[in-house]
Amino acid sequence: MYSKKILLLLLILLTFILSCQQAKESNLEDKKLKVVATIFPVYDFARHIGGDKISVTMLLPPGTDAHHYELRPEDIVKVTKADIFLFTNFELEQWAYKIINAADKNTNMLAIETGDGAVLLPLNHEEEHDDHDEHVSRFDPHIWLDMDNAQKMVDNITDAFIKKDPRNSDYYKKNAADYKLKLTALDRQFREGLTGCKTKTILHAGHWAFAYLAKKYNLHYVAAYNVFADAEPSPEQIVNLIEQIKKEKVPYVYYEDMTNPRLAQTIARETGAGLLKLSNGHDVSKADIKKGESFISLMEKNLINLKKGMRCPKK
Repeated sequence: MYSKKILLLLLILLTFILSCQQAKESNLEDKKLKVVATIFPVYDFARHIGGDKISVTMLLPPGTDAHHYELRPEDIVKVTKADIFLFTNFELEQWAYKIINAADKNTNMLAIETGDGAVLLPLNHEEEHDDHDEHVSRFDPHIWLDMDNAQKMVDNITDAFIKKDPRNSDYYKKNAADYKLKLTALDRQFREGLTGCKTKTILHAGHWAFAYLAKKYNLHYVAAYNVFADAEPSPEQIVNLIEQIKKEKVPYVYYEDMTNPRLAQTIARETGAGLLKLSNGHDVSKADIKKGESFISLMEKNLINLKKGMRCPKK
């Protein structure tokens, strides 16, 4: 009899403790900064800086091309409910204006162009869309592939977190400093790893995505497509690329992970070259995110394939 009463009291006590714990966790979650980031590099930088003080989600589904993304009404609602909206720049996410305009009228959401202050590479529009195309960009938007620009993005994200949550400023500053050290180490790995290679040319059977990386490490970059991933290369571009591969006896052609490899496979058959994958750090699959891939891990894999493709000395 007494044992049943004790058991009942213990169950009531346990239920009470669990409900208190859930309420505590709910309160802690409510206190976190709600952050929405457009694409993977911005999302990944934010989660490393914000740690357990933020709740961050990625607006675009994995593998989505940000250049031509069509905003949905639910996207605008989601972002305007956030504390902070992080996007790369208006060259890449030209539709960000729509979100910012909607937020100005309804919320205190802070919109941050994380690439503000980054060094931009101009685009050659001779092979771009015509002047009437609303998506024409003046500059290459893939700024995160220059580690100096990536560090600038980290600084801008950190400033935004501190502005919205000054009580945890030291926490954000420490995380940002630690992450910037990792970016500096990554930059050093690229500089050292791409020294003394037999070729300095990246022949890419994909869209114009790696110009920042090439410029940073004094490489020659040739791409089949222009800056838009959904564009089609001209027959002349393809022929020129094939001739260049044969002339320079390039052993490998690079392709991107999330784009159709058909062109790369065709070029490989025509030239006898092998295929190697490069990640632009943006088009990341859902599987990669589940596996825990980060911007840094993707870049480390890029370095391995660049060293193989350009026949760099082993160190």
